Amino acid sequence: MNKKSGWQLSGDGPNAYEKYIVPAYTWVWAKEIVKRACLREGEKILDVACGTGLVARIAADEQSNPGLIYGVDVNEVMIKKARNIGKSINFYHSDVLEMPFSNNYFDVIFCQQGLQYFPDPGSALKEMNRVLVENGRILLSVWRPIKYSPFYKSLCKVLEKYVNTKSASMLSAAFTFGDFGKLKSLFSDAGFNCININIVVKQMRYSPFEEFVVGGIMASPFYKDIQEMQGSKREEMLLEIYNSNQNYIDDNGLAAPMESYIVNAKK
Repeated sequence: MNKKSGWQLSGDGPNAYEKYIVPAYTWVWAKEIVKRACLREGEKILDVACGTGLVARIAADEQSNPGLIYGVDVNEVMIKKARNIGKSINFYHSDVLEMPFSNNYFDVIFCQQGLQYFPDPGSALKEMNRVLVENGRILLSVWRPIKYSPFYKSLCKVLEKYVNTKSASMLSAAFTFGDFGKLKSLFSDAGFNCININIVVKQMRYSPFEEFVVGGIMASPFYKDIQEMQGSKREEMLLEIYNSNQNYIDDNGLAAPMESYIVNAKK
């Protein structure tokens, strides 16, 4: 295993992720990239940086043989959760740079919000290219700059104020792929062609708002830091998160926009 990278959850983090983050927004984004792949029966599919296996599970729902679906992630706790939920899918604990597959193995590769966490995104894309068949398809999503996701922009400011700069930087790292041209060049340099990048806008939706904030914090790697805060300071922080998002709260809870790049390319 290479050194760990990215968003590392532990303990109950994967359970909180499935309970709060998946229904709030990652499910709709996962459905979107699977839909854009136009999967065909019998295709062998890989979900890179699969987390709890959400994209792999959605892809498996469209195939009669879920044994052709694979997922890899560097986080052992997330892979354990993925295996518990998607029992018929092949999940591997693996670094993206050392995936345990032969050349030209998969017809379709998905990577939802993983590229920005890899220490070497270019090398990660080259490894994905290696295991993809000729004319195989890759569907990948990365968030646009954080200003296009106002809830998380406000959360970063609050984390820096009440917790620490490290926690705020960890969260903002998810939104670092703001350069459209750089993103396209990464794919081109990795050997992909027919590269098409779309800006897609969707809405976070969760009710009640307070439950989502607390649940989202539980699903974060900085949960322990917040848990160890003085109660009064933590309550003050949660109130500021609420007040700074008044424009995105309605009678049904949180309703905030998010924007992502979705890349569709071929080998």
